[in-house]
This record gives sequence, C-alpha cells and structure tokens, in this order.
Amino acid sequence: MSPFFLLCPKGRVRSRSQAGFTLIEVMITVVIVAILAAVAYPSYIEYVARGHRTQLKAQMQAAQQWMERRYSERYFYGDVAGSETAPAAFANQAFAKSPSAAEGAARYSLSVALDDDGQSYVITAQRVDTGSMSSDRCGDPTVDNHGVKSVVEDSLNDGKYKGDVAKAVEECWR
Repeated sequence: MSPFFLLCPKGRVRSRSQAGFTLIEVMITVVIVAILAAVAYPSYIEYVARGHRTQLKAQMQAAQQWMERRYSERYFYGDVAGSETAPAAFANQAFAKSPSAAEGAARYSLSVALDDDGQSYVITAQRVDTGSMSSDRCGDPTVDNHGVKSVVEDSLNDGKYKGDVAKAVEECWR
C-alpha cells in the first residue's frame, strides 16, 4: 500500500491531507493580532509619553534649583549690571532642552520669564514641533518660583484637556 493512503476504521481508503493552515485560519489569526495591536498600541504610546514627561519634570526641577541658587547669590532672580542676563544664562544650561543634547533629539525646550523687579519667575517647557511629544495631549507645562505647576492654556487646543488647565495639571503634571 502506498504511504499516501491510510485505512479508515471502516476499511475504506482515504488520502492523507496536506498539513498546513487554511486561509480562514490565517485570516482569523490576523484579525485577532490586529485587535490586540489596536488595543495595546495607544497604551504603549501613553506609557512612553509618561516616561518623557517624568524626564521633563526632573529637568524642570533642576531648572528651579538653578534659579534658586541664582537667587541665593544675588537676592533676586534678575540680572546684575554687566552680567549675563538670566534668560540667556538659563538657555546655556544642560537642562534647557529635554532630553539634554547628549541623550537624543529634543522633545521640549525650557525657557524662563522674569517679572520686572526680579523677584519671581515662570519656567515654561514648550514642546518642540518636530519632537515626539509635539502632539502630546498634556500641553506645555509651567512652574513658578513658588513651585506652582500649571499648563499654558493655549497649548491645550485639542484633545482630552481642551481648555481645562486644572484637569491637565492634575492628570499629567502632578
């Protein structure tokens, strides 16, 4: 008897079928993988974004410490006649971009704005247009000399927090 034929229990002969997957089985597998990817990918993207925001928070704290050190040397955050201005000196620091230049492409650019008497400041982290966080739903965070965290309202143009600064701060920048 040929190896391609098997005896069935009732004595009939049948041919051995080819081993493999049918098109229906493959399509079902593809659909299942697509559903899993559709569910998992947004979660992964948000997980990565949270990591970038955490790194930014650390750099904003470094910027605050630098400003406080500047205050302890001068008793105001502003400038001394003949010295480098605070915003220019700030821009030359390693924390002025997130991540720093040695760690990859910039996602945020930090800047400082001082009031007229040099007694208060606001640090703003603006998303870089070409960076991976350019469309982040959490906007551009700010922190002032009192440690109050906020978000630039205009940066919440679309998405989940449109116009709701308090909710964006609570969920993204706590």
